[in-house]
Amino acid sequence: MRALMVLAIAAAALGSPAQGFAEPEVIVTLDASPLEARVGEMVRLEVRVRVKGGSIEQLLLEDLQKYPELEIVSHQTVRPMQVSFGFGSGVQVESSLGHVYVLRPTAPGEYAFSPAVAKVDGKTYQSQPVTLLVRPGGGLGAAQAPDTAPPPDEGGTAELSGARYDARAFLRTVVEPEEVYVGQQVNVTVYLYTRLRLGPQSLVPGKPTMDGFWVYDDPITSLQAQTATVRGTRYQVYALYRSVAFPQRAGELKIGAPNVTFDVGGMSFFDAPQSVEREGVPLSIDVKPLPAPVPAHAVVGKYEMQMWLDRPTVSTGDAVTLRIDATGVGNVQDLRIDLPPMVGVRALPPVIRDQQRLSGGKLSGTRSWEWILIAEAPGDHLIPPIAIHYFDPDTEQYGSASAPPITFTASGAARPSQSTIEPVAPRAAPQSAVFGPFSMYSALRRGEVPIRSRGWFGWLLALPPLAFGLLVFVISLARRREQRSTTAGAVQRKLIRDAQASLEGDNPRAFYDGIVSSITHALDARLGEPVAGLPHAALRTRLADAGFDDDLVERVINELEGADFARFAASGVNKDEMERCLQRTAAIIERVQRAKGVS
Repeated sequence: MRALMVLAIAAAALGSPAQGFAEPEVIVTLDASPLEARVGEMVRLEVRVRVKGGSIEQLLLEDLQKYPELEIVSHQTVRPMQVSFGFGSGVQVESSLGHVYVLRPTAPGEYAFSPAVAKVDGKTYQSQPVTLLVRPGGGLGAAQAPDTAPPPDEGGTAELSGARYDARAFLRTVVEPEEVYVGQQVNVTVYLYTRLRLGPQSLVPGKPTMDGFWVYDDPITSLQAQTATVRGTRYQVYALYRSVAFPQRAGELKIGAPNVTFDVGGMSFFDAPQSVEREGVPLSIDVKPLPAPVPAHAVVGKYEMQMWLDRPTVSTGDAVTLRIDATGVGNVQDLRIDLPPMVGVRALPPVIRDQQRLSGGKLSGTRSWEWILIAEAPGDHLIPPIAIHYFDPDTEQYGSASAPPITFTASGAARPSQSTIEPVAPRAAPQSAVFGPFSMYSALRRGEVPIRSRGWFGWLLALPPLAFGLLVFVISLARRREQRSTTAGAVQRKLIRDAQASLEGDNPRAFYDGIVSSITHALDARLGEPVAGLPHAALRTRLADAGFDDDLVERVINELEGADFARFAASGVNKDEMERCLQRTAAIIERVQRAKGVS
């Protein structure tokens, strides 16, 4: 690079005399982004000079020193150079010099900057002036912002908690509180204290290990610098990692040491960056068990509950959707609800959804349960009250949240069992050919051989019986084919083909109807009685009594319940799962057909 610059300068000196006296092209700029900000928000101030055909001697922005209210968070000098070769006019050297400042206003006001001044080849050039308007409060870097405020300043010679002090840069882990109950929220924040001019794009933080905790991360999308004084020295402070953690067991739990790697920029464009590594210190947290006696399934936090049905009435055999929402402060993923059994109602496994949010340093959210309830008997069905118990760490008292009971009504008789084999209407028997008596007439003719004495007469007599036998054979063959088409195996294959067609046609409801029909038909044929109308509990007993092994009984019931859930559920069905369901159904049917000792 230096050899190239020497050649370029030498070529410029040997160029035409006219070029030596040419006026350089100079552009001086002064920009602030944004021009309006609030106290604590970061402002980028950039002053730059670009020169073509001249040499930069100096670039000044004198007004920057007269505003102590504008704290300089970082400063970077950029000095690129471009050498371009011309034709017939020697060599032209293009160069530039820039200063980039990141400022943090600490007081509102109007800050006017006079034009920046650049000196090129002994002459002075100026930029346009810039005025920065700073409004009061509310910025991300303001001290009032609880989620980005720096940790308290440390003065004197006292040891810094959660840190290993270093005069240039160090990490500090802040844990609040340090003594908690099992399941209580702990706020963990890792800060970088530095006096170095770091390159934010090169910063790679490492998370601390937190074994024994359930962790919810609060991502930090941009670095916001603040200031803190430690042992009389002023540091820039950056929040690198922030999370809330919930201890899952009592005792002493450890939070591992964090680490970070970043580059320190040089004083000019050509200086190579220096890589810096820092590691923090581990911390311990004392976790206490919940006070005895602990209610069943008690969680830590504070919650409210709601419960409702999508409709109050339903036909017997159809389904309603029961939804329960638990909302409050705490880790909603710790919540558990068991739906009690209800006579005449079959509950499918619930769908659970979680929504969590972190606001004001507290994690809150909602956990929702949705059950598909199938009414297997007519009448009023009562859903009993549902309650959850919680421990509020602020009051150190137990509380509970409950939803009142609700009722839905099933009307109409239970659906009768329906045969899965459609009867085939018998076809009329084909008419057999009827032959009349043979009549033979003979006339005496002299000199002629009688017809009955001719050689082909015997074949002529045998032709009608042969034709009749062939007709009977064709009819019996057609009947056997018809009978085979109405056997259980043929019907079974047709049901599977129909389910396959529904899958390819993306019709989940028809597909799962076909799955249920295929399995119940296989059971009907094996047991010799219809089972389609039996509740799953009664079907389980019937199959066990018939001699089916426990594994096969469990697979049959699980597949039927899964198909019922997919038929009644409102959410979409994955096509891959439908294909796997078809494969499982085929395997179940084969096992049912081969089952031995079944009565």
